[in-house]
Amino acid sequence: MHVCSLRLSHFRNYQSLEVEFHPQLNLFLGFNAQGKTNILEALYCLSTTKSFRAAADEEMIQFGQEAGSIEGVLQREEGQEQIRLELHRDKNKALFVSGKKQKKLSSLLGRLPAVVFSPDDLFLVKGGPGLRRRYLDLTILQMDQGYLTHFQQYEKTLKQRNSLLRQRVQNLEPQLAVWDLPLAEHGAAVMLKRSEISKRLSEFAGQALKDLTGGLEKFEVRYEPQLPLEGGEGILKDKLLQALSNARREEMARGVTVVGPHRDDLGLWVNGQPLRKFGSQGQQRTGALALKLAQLSLLTEGCHTAPLVLFDDVMAELDEKRQAFFLNRLQQGGQAFLTGTSAADFSAASKKARIFSVESGAVRMEQQGP
Repeated sequence: MHVCSLRLSHFRNYQSLEVEFHPQLNLFLGFNAQGKTNILEALYCLSTTKSFRAAADEEMIQFGQEAGSIEGVLQREEGQEQIRLELHRDKNKALFVSGKKQKKLSSLLGRLPAVVFSPDDLFLVKGGPGLRRRYLDLTILQMDQGYLTHFQQYEKTLKQRNSLLRQRVQNLEPQLAVWDLPLAEHGAAVMLKRSEISKRLSEFAGQALKDLTGGLEKFEVRYEPQLPLEGGEGILKDKLLQALSNARREEMARGVTVVGPHRDDLGLWVNGQPLRKFGSQGQQRTGALALKLAQLSLLTEGCHTAPLVLFDDVMAELDEKRQAFFLNRLQQGGQAFLTGTSAADFSAASKKARIFSVESGAVRMEQQGP
């Protein structure tokens, strides 16, 4: 599977854009702030319906416009498929697949899996637990519709429960108890799936870091929940219910739910030490890249197709050895889109790529590719 073409309308700095891609490797070259990353962002939206950098959808709509759109044509084994995402300032975005409006945006998940490599990936290691939970959840959501159901129901219940806590109404305890059961049921399912996938991520990330460092460093990814996970889903649900009961006074005082998978973390360990605390910046960067490579491998396994690889201005940060390693991995996988400022950063792959120049929102093909 690959993306044949992309059409943008009033998206970021593109009033209008139509571009056809190479089925394997595409390079976008140009100075900063010209629109290279915007193309990768649009492709990621076609994968997940969300941006990997915008806090709100309206940020992606061209300044002065009320709406914008992203449209991609996918080549599948069974034929071509068109995906169109419409963005609006005053209402929710809409998804169309081959001209038919979809009831749920989530129906897009897993249809076109994607992994983004960007300079911000270092925050996966250095940042707070929320970033690592998001990385883990987005990985699972692209592979598992069952997880999507539990995750959405947990988030919905958590939001309603926190709203109730903030109101500090009379007779609050019996009202909270109504939300405890669904929070525990869906929370237990979320935690167990996260734990399962974390173990597989650890295997892939460990191998990736071994390859990147020549076997000098051992990488472990550990799901770190508030509660022990021994026993099945029913036992974990009961543990969550008990923990919610025990935390009742604290939650009522603070006005927020303090128990559940929304408080868990993904631990990253190199040679037996926490990478966030004791790793050098170079080790942290390499660890973050290994995490993304693990995500790539896991999605390939779980979605039964090679994901899109969106490599945003990262190559210049890598030494020559790591550049060669990544380019070799990319050529073994699915369709890849890379951005950069200089063709010299991609010398090992430029002969095999379709190359575009990007300047002030204009994209021009410089090399057709094989």
